[in-house]
Amino acid sequence: MADLLHEYWKNEDGGEFGPVRGRGDQLRPTLLPDARLVFSLRASSWHQAMRMYNERLGYGEYNPTEGVPDHFYTEEEAAEQNAYLSNRTVP
Repeated sequence: MADLLHEYWKNEDGGEFGPVRGRGDQLRPTLLPDARLVFSLRASSWHQAMRMYNERLGYGEYNPTEGVPDHFYTEEEAAEQNAYLSNRTVP
């Protein structure tokens, strides 16, 4: 199973959490000016990432919306992320 790096960025107005992708890094300065990286984690699925996120922030148990299937990350997604990370520069 493939793991993806996820990050939680926060500024005074809010935060954002998700897998690291180029588009997120491009949009963050506009959507979350002056955001700082709070933590990062690796997970093999979206639900696993959200469970870890909730635990880290003390939000309690993560309960996915009923009927929404988990998304398990693929080796292709991991390869794309690793290629991006190898050249990543974060503003």
